[in-house]
Amino acid sequence: MKVKAQIDRFIGKDNRIKAYASVILGGEYVIRDIAVMDSKNGLFARMPFRSYKDRNGNMQYSDVAFALNETSRNAVNDAVLEVYEQRLQMEEDESQGLEDQEEDEAPVFEQRM
Repeated sequence: MKVKAQIDRFIGKDNRIKAYASVILGGEYVIRDIAVMDSKNGLFARMPFRSYKDRNGNMQYSDVAFALNETSRNAVNDAVLEVYEQRLQMEEDESQGLEDQEEDEAPVFEQRM
């Protein structure tokens, strides 16, 4: 099955959640709100979940969508992290380009009367 991922929004470098992504599975299904998470073991794609309190008042979490096997889980994880790294690099390149432009050729503003 073909997995196509996209980054929907960046959250920030200082947060555990770095971004939110969506994936399209086989051109037929979409899973939204996949979080790109930073952990002590590195980045991973966390599937969307719902939280609720059980009858004892303890908070429980349940994935809304999940892979049925390791191969499918890895395909989604790899696709999300690959597009995250690409977008992150593109954003850094753009900001570096702006910094270079500011240093090399400061914009000139004219005012006419």
